[in-house]
Amino acid sequence: MSLPMQIVSEKEIAKADSLFRVGLEHRMQNFAHMTWEERLRLIGYDMVHVGLKIVVAVAIIIVGRWLVRRLARGLDTAMNKWKIDPALHTFIRTIVKTLFYFVLFYIMIAWLGINTSLFVALFAAAGLAIGMAMSGVFQNIAGGVMILVLKPFSCGDWIELEGQAGKVMDVHLFNTVLRTADNRTILLPNGGVFTSVVSNHTSARTRRLEWPVSLELGTDFDAVQKVLLELVASDKRIHTSPVPEVLMVNLDPGSMDVLVRGWVETADYWDVFYKINSEIYKTLPASGFDLESAQSIRVTMQEPDPPKKLSATKPQPNR
Repeated sequence: MSLPMQIVSEKEIAKADSLFRVGLEHRMQNFAHMTWEERLRLIGYDMVHVGLKIVVAVAIIIVGRWLVRRLARGLDTAMNKWKIDPALHTFIRTIVKTLFYFVLFYIMIAWLGINTSLFVALFAAAGLAIGMAMSGVFQNIAGGVMILVLKPFSCGDWIELEGQAGKVMDVHLFNTVLRTADNRTILLPNGGVFTSVVSNHTSARTRRLEWPVSLELGTDFDAVQKVLLELVASDKRIHTSPVPEVLMVNLDPGSMDVLVRGWVETADYWDVFYKINSEIYKTLPASGFDLESAQSIRVTMQEPDPPKKLSATKPQPNR
């Protein structure tokens, strides 16, 4: 709890306690100087007064709950008309109902004559403590609300983030559910999802495919280009606009790197990719073009020089 909030809470509690003590002492002194008849009359009056307050408080609760339910139904109708996401719909409905029930409770205790400043201070302190203890939870809720409002991805999209990739199955207030290619379920906290870099592979209707091909240096590029363009044109799923391309992208001392490009519908991406991959592997060698093979590494073993012979020296006699 922060120091200003702590000071305010202690002052409010001390003030309420002091007022309660002064009022109680004053009533006890007056009660002690009354006759029995006055005391009975006062007790009867207080009972009737408190009873009426309780009846009115119950009426406030009943009417207030009816109004909150009517408000919730009207809010549901409006959000359904605006086509609000179901998860966000539930969250907004819960927050609005909670706020109105808090106002209803405040009105009831104020009508009963209970000092509301004490309750406000206690609620503020409790809210701050709960907020600090559950900061991570509220961060995930805020992230979930922002995802549902801004919609960086939708259910059914294939996304990649935080080292995970999968199909979005559902977006809850606390986490996002992914289904991986091998049928695993991954739950990602929404706080991290909203602040991460998300790669959405299926949000666009079309995507560009690329096939890199390495050929031996000296291969006729024009002839290879013609064969590859005919191969790409044979698959009707590859769009004619934008026009498919065959580009020479790199020249190495022993190879020539070619890149084939074509646009397809996102739903056909992987099927076309694997099919053209296999067709390139079969068509190019059949047309007389050799794909680059791994180059062998020549290792030369050099014999070490023989050790030099040390000349033996005769020991000189001592003189």
